[in-house]
Amino acid sequence: MKRIGRLKHFFFLLLLTFGFSGLTVAQDIQVDAELSETNIFNGEQVRLEVSVSGNAMGSVQQPELPEIDGLRWLRGSTSRGTQYTIINGKPSVTYTYGYVLIAQSPGDYTLPPINITVEDKTYQTDPIPFTVLDPASLESGDAERAPDIYVRVEPDTKDPVVGQQVVADVVLYFKNGVEVSSYQPTPGWKAEGFWKEELNYPQRAQTSSTIVNGVRYQKARLIQYALFPTKSGELTLSPFEITVSVRSRRSSADPFGFGLNQERMTLQSTPVTLNVESLPELNNAEFIGAVGDFDITRTISTSSALVGESIEINTHISGKGNIPLVNKPDYELPESLERYNPEETSNIERNDREITGSRNFRDIVIPRNEGDYTIPAAKVAYFDPSRSDFVIVTLPELTFRAERDPDAPLLTEKDLRFNVKPITGLASWSKPEVKPLHERILVWMMIIFPILLTAGAYGFKKYHDRMRTDSAFSRSRLATDKANSTLEEADQTNDVKAGYHLIDKALTQFITDKLNLPPAGLSHGQLIEAVEKFNDRELNDQLRKILNKCKTIAYAPNVTQESLTADIEITREILKKIGKLS
Repeated sequence: MKRIGRLKHFFFLLLLTFGFSGLTVAQDIQVDAELSETNIFNGEQVRLEVSVSGNAMGSVQQPELPEIDGLRWLRGSTSRGTQYTIINGKPSVTYTYGYVLIAQSPGDYTLPPINITVEDKTYQTDPIPFTVLDPASLESGDAERAPDIYVRVEPDTKDPVVGQQVVADVVLYFKNGVEVSSYQPTPGWKAEGFWKEELNYPQRAQTSSTIVNGVRYQKARLIQYALFPTKSGELTLSPFEITVSVRSRRSSADPFGFGLNQERMTLQSTPVTLNVESLPELNNAEFIGAVGDFDITRTISTSSALVGESIEINTHISGKGNIPLVNKPDYELPESLERYNPEETSNIERNDREITGSRNFRDIVIPRNEGDYTIPAAKVAYFDPSRSDFVIVTLPELTFRAERDPDAPLLTEKDLRFNVKPITGLASWSKPEVKPLHERILVWMMIIFPILLTAGAYGFKKYHDRMRTDSAFSRSRLATDKANSTLEEADQTNDVKAGYHLIDKALTQFITDKLNLPPAGLSHGQLIEAVEKFNDRELNDQLRKILNKCKTIAYAPNVTQESLTADIEITREILKKIGKLS
């Protein structure tokens, strides 16, 4: 009995020991979250590290990040690591999960607790307060904490009127110890509320030295856009995101952890708000949608014409501003003039931080009766932002005279007579074989030909009317000719960079016209997304590669004329594929 009592006591102590051991293991699990920086500049990357450690653990589920105000998770950048250690003779294991976040929207925030499930039990990390700073609003005392590199969108004015050209520069700022080897804009930047035109810029970005809040930076203008607000009110330019390859020349560590090796970083600008004002009222002239500085003239091709002869009325508008958005003036014409669809041509240049060029509108009219015709004077207006007022241009009246063609033949009764005289003398008469009418080819031709001619004329008229009234159909029909014309121009140029710009233009024009998309303001990403509906992976890959090359060609070294010629042929194949699929 004594031995049995001791045995029970032994088992009781053993059970108690394992119970405390299990409780120790359960209590030994530790979770932690840490931000690499708690004072983060807007657009700067920061690393979040979540760790789970303990002496013995079973299944550990990778934590899911909650929505974090002020930070955006760059998916695809998550890392995972495991570390085994022995502390005081006891083994310990630590699971580490790393996430890369990018700061946005300056302000004070708190990283919420993160849930971690270990062996069906949930643990939580402690909340972490952090601040997102605007690099453009650093105080002098914060100069030593200024970021090594950041990007901004800088418009030349923040108080435009509707339709006024706003030049927006994408500017990269980096300290002298940082080398930037390349950059790649993220496709799909949307300037909602604006008509967007990318301006031509030098092949390589030029840097200049500047001081921001007591810190010397190198400043490089990477991209320029001409933005035209289409409505009034507060319009916000969304953040612009780029990926840069950087290398630090400094031997010590820097806030981004560049070291001596090249590293790719994603930077994001802060949103920029513009206060767009409405145009004043205009009562005594026709506003043609032009905002800028323009010269407007109107001429007529002739002062005398024949009845039925075409006459051209040309309206020429040239200058700088929103020239792509200028409308054709509407003229009051005499009722006896037959009017045809107007034609328009444009010559637009996107250089020197502005859009300049000309648009010519040609009205074609035909007089149906003889007499004197007068096209009344017209008042048209454009808005000049430098004057903050409309400029009214009076187009003088146009006159011409239509006369009958004196050389036109006139038919008289005499011309319609047939002088038939009998032939006398020797003659041999025979009775010809007469075929029934239904067996004569000429009769059938006389019946069928008018029907075919009428059907052809009807089809031509229907096609012509549709080309005139259905803009989507007209754009689709003319898309191939326009694109091939642009590619011919690219094939003939000796400027390789200009050639790739024309390839970009041809692809954009063709896709938007063929798929009935807005003629401007679409990014490369939106064009690729529109073509993806054809489910042709090879076509999508070809289009993405050629558009990316056009986007970055200004910074690509050693681009040859042979490369341009090869890419033009690839572009022609892309156009053919899209034309067949659409």
